[in-house]
Amino acid sequence: MLEKSVTVEPARPWRAAIVWMALVLGPGFFLVYGFGNELTARRGDVGSFFFAWERHIPLLPWTIIPYWSLDIFYACSVLLCRDRLELDRHAWRIITAVLLSAIGFLLFPLRFGFPRPEVDGLFGPLFEALYGFDQPFNQAPSLHISLGMIVWYLYAKYARGAWRWLLHGWFVLIGFSTLTTWQHHVIDLPAGALVGMIAFWLFPDPPAERTGKPVSYRPVGGNRLAGRYLSGGLLCLALALSGRYWLILLWPALSLGAVATAYAGIGPVVFCKQGGRLSRAAKLVLAPYLLGQTLSWRWHRRRMASPFAEIAPGLFMGARLDAREALLFAAAYPRRLVLDLTGDFDETDHLRQGDYVNLQLLDLTEPPPAALRDGAAAIELALQQGKTVFVHCALGYARSARLVAHWLTVTGRARSLEEAFEQVRAVRPGIIVGPQRLAPSPSC
Repeated sequence: MLEKSVTVEPARPWRAAIVWMALVLGPGFFLVYGFGNELTARRGDVGSFFFAWERHIPLLPWTIIPYWSLDIFYACSVLLCRDRLELDRHAWRIITAVLLSAIGFLLFPLRFGFPRPEVDGLFGPLFEALYGFDQPFNQAPSLHISLGMIVWYLYAKYARGAWRWLLHGWFVLIGFSTLTTWQHHVIDLPAGALVGMIAFWLFPDPPAERTGKPVSYRPVGGNRLAGRYLSGGLLCLALALSGRYWLILLWPALSLGAVATAYAGIGPVVFCKQGGRLSRAAKLVLAPYLLGQTLSWRWHRRRMASPFAEIAPGLFMGARLDAREALLFAAAYPRRLVLDLTGDFDETDHLRQGDYVNLQLLDLTEPPPAALRDGAAAIELALQQGKTVFVHCALGYARSARLVAHWLTVTGRARSLEEAFEQVRAVRPGIIVGPQRLAPSPSC
């Protein structure tokens, strides 16, 4: 007699959720938010930042309902988490948003720019309660926006059908209510959204997609570049602190600072690349840096005679391909292994299909011995299986050249690393070879 297998869903972490909300997230929010309001209220240098046209934004008393409703969504959100990992990540996102917002309130104190009117009638008590707790300080970044994003994301994961669309509409209304209740100015909303994305960037979901077998390696010899990125970040920060109209430079300051930490030793994990794609949060938080990278890639690709070259039978090496080139390559070589050495670029969809391995290395740094061993082993195994191998970095001049030269050396196809680089240069002129790259290769 056959027995049916029954999948038992693990119990939700109710007790841990209640502890998080009752002892940390609930009182923590009120303490930090209230403390920031109290300190800012005592300062005499608190100004406002708003556009003249914002005076024409109407006060809509009924929107106090969606505004206050976020508190209910916030308090109940922890009960949605299906396991302890999801609960802890959700909680740490909230903590991150609250703490970063508090830092913003203290470093860049702002107050609402024009007098708030008294509201009578049905919605009057709700406004009165709000004004009793929320003084006209704590403006940028809008904590209502950042917490709304974090809570919205969790509810949307489990909403289905018409309820999902209703949820989306309601949370959009919550965002607009920050303006129509005269609680925030327009500049506070994108600042709050950036804080929310930082929380997602620091505490991402576990990868659901296993494509690409990503391995992130810490850089070797990245201190010089770390110093340059840090200098650029500090310059942007200094300009941001010099006046409110320069506040937008906080974004590139954060982006360059994060990249500096990557080169200082953390490695490509700052880009949160999984399955060949950077996370959405990383793309937003690091957008100033990524924009510069993309423009540089496009500029150099326009001047490139060919994006790749065949180094040995069945082994191609080159630059990151665009969508059209990737489609042609995938069609020409259906049995292939793509070895992606970038950590800060999305892989094209066509090259993610099939065998795809992502060994993440930072540009202009020396690959560590483990990366060279892993990459050479992957190349050799794929070739022995009769597959075509495509090794690429951003432009096909540094990281990929170093790995392929190592593979040529350890497999006996070149008698030395210098000879291996000459073989690569013969078909791929312009590769970057420095003294560090000519150091003896570790054994495979």
